[in-house]
Amino acid sequence: MSSSEQTPAPAQQKQQPARVRKPPFSDWPTIKILTPPQGRFSPKIDEWCFTYCSQTVSGRIHNKEPNCRSICLRKVFPHEVRNVLSFKRHNNLGPDGKAKYPLPSEGQSANLPRYLGGSPKEASEDRTPTPPPSTKFWDEGWYLWTGKGRWAAFQKTENMILDFQHQQQLETIRRGRKEVWENYEDQLKQNVGTQPSEETAPPWWRGPIVLPKAQQDDGDLSLLIPLPPEFPPFWDRINKLLAPTHQALGILHESLTSGEQLQFAQRVWEKAQTDEPFVLAQRTFSRVYEQWKKRDVADEDDPKKDST
Repeated sequence: MSSSEQTPAPAQQKQQPARVRKPPFSDWPTIKILTPPQGRFSPKIDEWCFTYCSQTVSGRIHNKEPNCRSICLRKVFPHEVRNVLSFKRHNNLGPDGKAKYPLPSEGQSANLPRYLGGSPKEASEDRTPTPPPSTKFWDEGWYLWTGKGRWAAFQKTENMILDFQHQQQLETIRRGRKEVWENYEDQLKQNVGTQPSEETAPPWWRGPIVLPKAQQDDGDLSLLIPLPPEFPPFWDRINKLLAPTHQALGILHESLTSGEQLQFAQRVWEKAQTDEPFVLAQRTFSRVYEQWKKRDVADEDDPKKDST
């Protein structure tokens, strides 16, 4: 037998892979519990909006705006207004550790009704000027937003893709465009029929370029309130109305706790066992009877009544 036909050595044989032992019950059906990410990567919904629009036949012919109503429910999470362990990107922090992102104009006290925590728009009764309301900022919790008009729904939808920092920047841009357009309209009114010179014209008044008109501002038609809403002016009026009642009840409570009412009841009971109440009642009825008799005598002596 030749050497090429000899059986190879055991070391030269192909090694078989070792069998790995599976964990117990690995082939059985199991239940997996997946924890979704928290914080800024959370898939939770933080805002729900519902918009309803209607239009009439006459409004469609005359190109009128549709009658739209919008309502949104917003949930602000902690990482949006404070620096948490997994998200530290807020810079302008207050003493309480919360970021100072101001609410939009529809959420400030100056634009809220009195019964929802708005500031008074008129001077007080003593003619003293009221201090300007403090700026309100976003806080974690629930918010309710309502708006009227097509542009209000559009602006709200545009804000839904931005965080508070970018919303603040967008609001600044909108406010700047509105001021530029208002200045442009004022220049048009002041220079009706004339063209301003290059020296007096503003920088943006060059050539025949006309500024695009800013979007319609529906801030006055919108409302943003925290949930539950604040009712300080409402309760102030109620407390002012019930102040005399509180004072009277306080005096009654003090007299009861001090024992004055008990002493008064004992004195009344002691007097009721004597003849003094009966004597007082007798004297009262006697005087009433005397006055009644004097009145009858005066009526009989009056000749005018006899002639009638």
